[in-house]
Amino acid sequence: MSIIIIGIILLVLVFLWYMWFLQKKNAGILNSYKERADELKKDKLTGKLRKLEDMKLAGASRDQFSGLKSDYQKQLNEVVPTILTAIRGAEYMNTQFKVFSSAKSLRKVDESLTSLKEKIDSISNSLDELSKSDELNATQSEALQQTYEDLRKEILTQSFNYGTAADKLEDELTEIAGLLDKETQLTEKGDHIEASQYLDDVKIKLGLITDQLKVIEPLHHELNEVFPGQIEEINSVYQKLLNQQFNFEEDIEALIKEVQNSLDLANSELGELNFDYVNNTNEEIRQNIDHLYDVLTIEIDAKQSVLKQQKPVLDYINHAKFQHNRLDSRIQKLSVNYILSETDTKKFNENLAALNDIRTRYDQDVQNVADKDSIFSKAEEDFKSIVSQLDDIESSEKSINDNFNQMLSSERIARNSVDKYAKRLEIQKKIVEQLRLKGLPDDYLDYFYMVYDEITKLYNELDADQINMEDISKQVIVTQEDLDNLVQKTTDLKMNVKLAEKLLQYANRYDNKDAEFTDQLGRARSLFDDDYEYADAVETISAALERVEAGSVERIKETINA
Repeated sequence: MSIIIIGIILLVLVFLWYMWFLQKKNAGILNSYKERADELKKDKLTGKLRKLEDMKLAGASRDQFSGLKSDYQKQLNEVVPTILTAIRGAEYMNTQFKVFSSAKSLRKVDESLTSLKEKIDSISNSLDELSKSDELNATQSEALQQTYEDLRKEILTQSFNYGTAADKLEDELTEIAGLLDKETQLTEKGDHIEASQYLDDVKIKLGLITDQLKVIEPLHHELNEVFPGQIEEINSVYQKLLNQQFNFEEDIEALIKEVQNSLDLANSELGELNFDYVNNTNEEIRQNIDHLYDVLTIEIDAKQSVLKQQKPVLDYINHAKFQHNRLDSRIQKLSVNYILSETDTKKFNENLAALNDIRTRYDQDVQNVADKDSIFSKAEEDFKSIVSQLDDIESSEKSINDNFNQMLSSERIARNSVDKYAKRLEIQKKIVEQLRLKGLPDDYLDYFYMVYDEITKLYNELDADQINMEDISKQVIVTQEDLDNLVQKTTDLKMNVKLAEKLLQYANRYDNKDAEFTDQLGRARSLFDDDYEYADAVETISAALERVEAGSVERIKETINA
């Protein structure tokens, strides 16, 4: 029991010590806050306020000053007393050992003191800026005034660099001069803030003029020095070419006038500072001038080319005509004995028409040159077209001539081939005759006489008054295939005859021993002797022999060398 009492007493002592510790801590904080409050309630800005009052501010500057002064008085007369009251309340609670409530109140006091200091510092900075605005405006105004004077001097003394834009630039300078005067008036009245806004406007407008000068000078240089010089040069060259009887497809005078009109319009728009329009127009002028230079240069170069190519082109035309006539002579000779390709003769006739047209065009071009009516660039293009056409004609007529050579070569080959076919057909006939048969199968005879007729027809066509080698060449190929088939049929016939003879002879040993076999043997002999169907005879007797003696047919086949 005594231990419990001792424990309780110890706890009470510890609690009382902790409360005492917190009270001392709060007391220290209270002292520091009193010092901060005393420092803040000192009227430190009185000097700044008096200085600004002596400046006799006006307008927006005066309004801003009044607002700052009123706000400052409010901090001293309202906020500071409120904070001091809060400090005293926290101090009283601390003496009453309401340490936790006191600590909470002190945290709010700390926030208020911090906010008060920030507010007073902000007012102080604003007063400083307002106080310095006069000096700052004076410095900036002097610099801008100097920039204005420099620009004005440059524009007035070098107006020749800016052409029609000079008047507009002077108007902008006059506007800037008015702004500077207004700024001076506001400064004298003490309205430094409003004056500062005018200075900002002046700074922007001066920068704009500076940028404009950088754009105007190269544009004016092109419009008044570069382009006029080029136009004058083009016009001078054009007049000289006219005196030399040059002709042009385009209306050069109208193009020059169009460029001059664009130049005048661009100059006018430059005076209005319409830079986008002038830039675009200058680009169009550059392109049109380049085009005029190209047109004149092309005609000058084309004249030299036409005069230089006149004889070579004529020589080529005469050569092509000579070659065409030689081919024509050959065609006339060949057409007596040959039916020529319709494609070749049609192309040949088209070439003749093309050659006549080419000569007409050439003569007209040359006549135009002689009459000084030629547009040399068109004549040059025509000469190039003529040369290209002559190349095509020469190539096509070489192909036609090669076709004729091929036709004659095909004739020789066809005659040799037909002679060989006739000899091979005779050989097939002798092979069959050597078999000494009573007759031949109808299908073989039909095929043999078909090949015979084809060969006879080829001989007749090759001996005709006019040979159609296109048809003959096709028929030679067909006859070659048919003759190859006939040779195979002859080989098969010979093989069937020999095999049938041996099989029938071998089958005699089984005759009259088997009624069915005897019947098949008789049928096979009839096919061989009466119907001349030797393949059917082989098939019939082979089946019969295999039935009575398997393997006998294959054994007998091996003994035959067809």
